[in-house]
Amino acid sequence: MSKNHTWRALAGVTAVAVSMMAAPAAALAAFSATENANPQFSAMRLVSPASVDVVMTCSSNGAKVAVDVNSFAEVPGANYHEIKLYSPSGTLEFTGDLSKNAGKSYRSGIQPVGTWTYEIRGYYKVPGTTNMWKGSALTGTLTC
Repeated sequence: MSKNHTWRALAGVTAVAVSMMAAPAAALAAFSATENANPQFSAMRLVSPASVDVVMTCSSNGAKVAVDVNSFAEVPGANYHEIKLYSPSGTLEFTGDLSKNAGKSYRSGIQPVGTWTYEIRGYYKVPGTTNMWKGSALTGTLTC
C-alpha cells in the first residue's frame, strides 16, 4: 500500500470519527408506568334540544302564570340543561336548572298577560373549571 493510500485511509477514518463526535447521540428512554388520559375536546357543537313539552297555566283573572317543563330531549354531549323564561316585555323572569325539579317550574306573582318566550338549551360545563360551551336554543312562545 502506498503512502498516498495510507494518508487517504487515515483522513477518511478521522473524518468519520469527527462527524460521529459532532452528531448528537441517539436518545434512549424507558417508561415504567402508563396512564390513560380522558378525551379532551377542542371544539364541540351543541345542537338545540329536539323536542320539549312546556305548559303555561294562567290564573282565572289572568294576573298570575305558572310554567312547567314536563319533558325535554337532552342535547347529546351536554352535561347541563337550562330554561330561560321571558315576560311579554322581554324581561328575563326565570332561569331554571332542568336537572332539578325546582328548575322545571315557575310561578309568578302579578304579571302582565300576553305572549311569553322560553329558551331551552344544553351546555357543556368543563369539569374543574368555570368554562362552558353554550348550545343552540330551542325557543317557543306561551300565551296567557
